Amino acid sequence: MQLPDHDALDIARLSSVFRDTTNAYKFYWFLSILDSLRDNGESIISQKDIALRMLANAWYPLDYFKLSFGAQDGFKDVAKFISSKMTVDNRPNSPSLFDQIKGRFSEVELEKLSLEIKNLYRYVPYRFVRPFFEAETKGILDQNVNAAVSQISNELFESQPHRVMYRFVGDSIELNRIWVNYLQRHQGILRGFIFWHLVKFMQKNNPNVIGLSEKLQKPAERDLKAANRFWKGYLAENPDLTCIYSGAVITNENLSLDHFLPWSYVAHDQLWNIIPTPKNVNSAKNDRLPSLEVYFEAFSTLQYKAVQFYVKKGNQKLPEDYMYLFRENVHEMSLETFQDVLRKQITPQLQTAQNLGFLYPNVYDKTCNKWKMK
Repeated sequence: MQLPDHDALDIARLSSVFRDTTNAYKFYWFLSILDSLRDNGESIISQKDIALRMLANAWYPLDYFKLSFGAQDGFKDVAKFISSKMTVDNRPNSPSLFDQIKGRFSEVELEKLSLEIKNLYRYVPYRFVRPFFEAETKGILDQNVNAAVSQISNELFESQPHRVMYRFVGDSIELNRIWVNYLQRHQGILRGFIFWHLVKFMQKNNPNVIGLSEKLQKPAERDLKAANRFWKGYLAENPDLTCIYSGAVITNENLSLDHFLPWSYVAHDQLWNIIPTPKNVNSAKNDRLPSLEVYFEAFSTLQYKAVQFYVKKGNQKLPEDYMYLFRENVHEMSLETFQDVLRKQITPQLQTAQNLGFLYPNVYDKTCNKWKMK
């Protein structure tokens, strides 16, 4: 991916900062610098601020979507700690996770968090800009690189600003003014550059994960309009519809739409994965994987009945998601064939979700309105 050129800056070196990247820290270091510039516009940024922003940015792929950063990652435990101490508000208009973390933890706790994160990425601030000083650091012993980069960046900060994005000032970095202007002007393209490289990195560590590019940031607002029309239309003519998990009667008042495979895994709203449930059942389910042994028969049968309901009414538009999935005419498909195709779609995804850390198998206990491991 090509970055915008600049007459006075060494953009070729910037384009090589993710070369030979073995962990995710560099991506989140650069992203957090851009975040701080966007929010504050200050050229001096504390590493505490960057560390907490790195954690906030990494939390979504690691803990919410349960992706892997690879064997060298140390972020996962810190991300889990955040989830153990607070309930993250993921609504579309909610404050950023960075602001939520700052509002939830005391200054002492934030200091401890930032120190733990800084220990994880302690080499990154120096290795990130090392490509700008490739000639000067060639042949230097690895344990001496940080000190060398710090010294060179301080020495050349004024005289060769095109080569020095930032220098080290105490526990902060100071961005060169000419670089501030470039980074601010091209925020959108630079973020695309980061995520382009991050997706390639993540593909190596999550080879079987679907919708990977959708799982690197805060989840977007879900589009359930088609699913609402689909199931409300079915419910209108099938008022005896009951929940496959609890057996409770579903009404317009208690109707909620459940992603059978959790949305935080599939990251889509395709109809074949959505069924109606009462609100309390869906809320309690969260991102658990329901037992196929217990629920697949009822799930697939309800899906089949709903599809056939619309087929018989001559409505071809609403069941389009099924056409893409089955890749054949569902009009005359038997229940057994429908279930076989759906099972083949769900089973490998279920296994991948388990490998990522989604809990399985889960069953609903209607006596206490809770989901439990079977």
